[in-house]
Amino acid sequence: MHERLDPILLAQLGLVTRRQGWEAGVAPYEFDSLLARQLLIPVHRGVFRDPAAPVSIEQRSLAAVLAAGPGALVSHRLSVALWGAPNYKCLLTEITARGVHKIPGVIAHRASKPPSQTVLRGVPITTTARTIIDVAPQVSSGILGRWTETWLSNKLLTLDDLEAEMEATKGHCGVPLTRQVLTGRTLLHASTDSPAEAALGLLLESHGLPPLTLHHVVTLPKGLVFELDWSYPDLLIAFEMDGYGIHLRSLDAFEYDRYRRNELEIAGWKILSFSKRQVDRKQRTVIDQAQRAYRGRSVMPSQAVDW
Repeated sequence: MHERLDPILLAQLGLVTRRQGWEAGVAPYEFDSLLARQLLIPVHRGVFRDPAAPVSIEQRSLAAVLAAGPGALVSHRLSVALWGAPNYKCLLTEITARGVHKIPGVIAHRASKPPSQTVLRGVPITTTARTIIDVAPQVSSGILGRWTETWLSNKLLTLDDLEAEMEATKGHCGVPLTRQVLTGRTLLHASTDSPAEAALGLLLESHGLPPLTLHHVVTLPKGLVFELDWSYPDLLIAFEMDGYGIHLRSLDAFEYDRYRRNELEIAGWKILSFSKRQVDRKQRTVIDQAQRAYRGRSVMPSQAVDW
């Protein structure tokens, strides 16, 4: 690559900014030459990556932070993905910065004062306590509760840390929502929402399909957060139990279900919906459709990481 850029690339997950190159003594024409030969690839304005470096969620996160400038850090739903949450995938790039930054493909929140932060695998990021408070208005109480309980269980978070963060951010709209979750203390382990949902998963797995993921949560590029009943997240296949009473309880609920499904389909998900009656009385049809959907996706080449 370039002897003056190599230490920077090594320290920053294969990333470098034009300004960092200039400060390291790389002349503008040298930098442009690297770009012309595709030894550096643009990621954001002024931020470039070494094509030989592994592409990862950490690299994507750090690229956005570098593009936003000093004081920026990963936050909200992307922070959850970096800290780790069971059955969760975030396709959104979300950060917090000192000023207002318009970066294509990135949601940037403005912070009046620096939030509680640390560094995780080379990426500046909000602490787990601050992350919980930040995402509280963005997800359901059930999802927030599972994330909170997971981090409490694996020692990434303590109740003392969370209480201290809520005290320090009293005016944050996520504080009362986080308080509600702590009062209810949602169970850590995911369980089915209904006997019908459980029956669907049991039916599919008992007829040759590999183990399914229950209640996978995905954040789409538009920032929408959806939870799926049963799924194969790597193959982007979901099997949904559509209860007659739940999905037809109101016109708003009916329309939201259509909107939700359309957004998931646009994002590449194949959604198969079944009713309790089908699971009870038309099992051969349910199994046949599920198996054909699985076979159709399992032979497809793996998807590349989307910047």
